[in-house]
Amino acid sequence: MAKKIFVPVLIIILAAGAFWLLKRNNYQFLGLDLSWKKAAKTEKKYNIGVVMTGGAYQQALDGLKKGLGEKGFREGENVIFSIKDTRGNTDALKSVIEELIAEKPDIIYSISTPVTTQVSKISGDKLPIVFNIVGDPIGAGFAKSYAMPETNLTGCSNLSAELSGKRLEMFKEAFPNLKKVVTFYNPKNKFSQISIENARNAAPVLNVEMKEIIVKDKDELEKALADITAGEFDGIFITPDAMVVSNADLIIKKSLELKIPTMGHEQTLAEKGVSLTYGANFYNMGVQCSSVVASVLSGQKPQTTPILTPDKFDIVVNQKNLESIGLTITDRIPKEADKVIR
Repeated sequence: MAKKIFVPVLIIILAAGAFWLLKRNNYQFLGLDLSWKKAAKTEKKYNIGVVMTGGAYQQALDGLKKGLGEKGFREGENVIFSIKDTRGNTDALKSVIEELIAEKPDIIYSISTPVTTQVSKISGDKLPIVFNIVGDPIGAGFAKSYAMPETNLTGCSNLSAELSGKRLEMFKEAFPNLKKVVTFYNPKNKFSQISIENARNAAPVLNVEMKEIIVKDKDELEKALADITAGEFDGIFITPDAMVVSNADLIIKKSLELKIPTMGHEQTLAEKGVSLTYGANFYNMGVQCSSVVASVLSGQKPQTTPILTPDKFDIVVNQKNLESIGLTITDRIPKEADKVIR
């Protein structure tokens, strides 16, 4: 009897040990260098250059700081952040990136596809670049593959481009009477083009008409929103375009005025007032991407540092917003939601 008990107990112990080793060495399995454990304890101070366009992207920086702090890279101690935030103004990117490069940071942390495009174009292969909140790094030309970038760029992808079709499907399920939606994007943003294409392909299948309005800056977005009249659309589908996302407040304000729902791709947007979001959490992506930044700071080349993808995708419902516009959502989605804002 004791022998019969001993065998399963031994299996459990061995399994637990294997799980502990897997968890402990998870980054090695991913191909990430763990020598940052020593690098974080040296007296060297690291300068991390950050380029972003504000708005929800701030969460990806906050998460990065949290994750790096847990790894021993603490702001004010052995890390200095040189932050260039254009606050939605993509036209200012060139000048701030040139200014940042002149400061000679050890690494550049670029948040979003258009920001990364500009950083890569201006800096060339002079500096290691770790990107985040990039929907399709391969399609954007940042890397050859997720496992082996083979360029001086690596980082984290939120896979948002390929989720655009799924997001439109969820929008339709949430509001079955949805027949015509409007979306805004800048065609110069490669990521936006990919996102739009996925949503465009899904629209006919869902029996949804999607009007695409091209906006290159905040002024054009404001004008496009001002031209929308009551009853023209049943909802606003927010394409994950950096400029548009940075000015999401304008879209939320218009949707409340028209009393129509909005669909977004990240929790921060729901917290601001978007009706429903589905996608990776920007803060969590920042924490996750700290492993890549730490590895590159320790000396691992971006060329051989794998690109990470989200651990999970979240559904967030803003019940407060729905009540404001007088709409209800189908039962399944709130039941499966990761968060309901009341």
